[in-house]
Amino acid sequence: MKAVRYHEKGAPEVMRVEEVETPRPDADEALVRVEAAAVHYGDVLSRSGAYYPVQRPLPTIPGWEVLGVVEAVGDGVDEARVGTRVMGSVTSGAYAEYAVGPISGLKPAPEGLDPHVAMAGVQLGVTATLILTTTGRLAPGESVWVSAAGGALGSLAIQLAKLHGAGRVYAGASSEAKRALALEAGADEVFDYTRAGWSERVIAANGGAGVDLALETVGGDVFYETLEVVRAGGRIVNYGNASDTDSPVNPRALLRRNLTPSGYMDGFHTAAADRARDEVIGYLRDGRLRPRVGGVHAMSEAPAAHRAVQDRTAAGKLIIVPAG
Repeated sequence: MKAVRYHEKGAPEVMRVEEVETPRPDADEALVRVEAAAVHYGDVLSRSGAYYPVQRPLPTIPGWEVLGVVEAVGDGVDEARVGTRVMGSVTSGAYAEYAVGPISGLKPAPEGLDPHVAMAGVQLGVTATLILTTTGRLAPGESVWVSAAGGALGSLAIQLAKLHGAGRVYAGASSEAKRALALEAGADEVFDYTRAGWSERVIAANGGAGVDLALETVGGDVFYETLEVVRAGGRIVNYGNASDTDSPVNPRALLRRNLTPSGYMDGFHTAAADRARDEVIGYLRDGRLRPRVGGVHAMSEAPAAHRAVQDRTAAGKLIIVPAG
């Protein structure tokens, strides 16, 4: 089969389309004929050599989220699953014509949804929902700050905050174009978080009070200023570190205003994730949740897709399809 693979960490160009052996499903696994694979920021971090908690041995096929058709199953898996369309996580790498993964991580693909819309909306929608509700404990009427709001996850977080009853949602993005996208997603006001003093402007827009809940994914100086934008007794959820910096927190910054910092990573909220998935699919079907597909790339264009994510020029979820 054809697959995107790299033999060393480095720039996006280390990825090449190669002929490799088609994987075989082991017990409790399924072989999926891939129709689409999602490009995640973690793929970019792992390929570049930056810190990422999950690393595969080299050479490796990047990616973990796919949508496709079950072609074969291993021992312990119902043969009736063969021929069904699924989406979820694989372990052999997603940027390929075929991939294998535990059947437990492959859910039925939502019927009636465009595959690319499903790839852009379901998993990221579940992540945004859990960040807001399970970790962030969002209550109706509360104010929310969303950083990196021009991206695929930020856009969904804005929409889902509103769907879950948030009062005002403030959004930060680094360019005028991305701030326009955040407004389009439903943000009440947008701010350039690369400008000094942005937290003061958000507080002023919120009637002189900090926000109840802040979503933060940049790290570094942006994380520190996010602490300032939250009201006394408020919460901060960090779910990424795009700046790739170590950011020690001074305990005084927390205790002087009774702040609650939390971290979020997918994979720790199984039951809540199942409930969130059903909810998100419902929102996608009735049009209340509108994910943004930033581009569909052939496998040969994987380096360009990674560069767009790395340079923060992607405006929406990027997808790899097994062609070229």
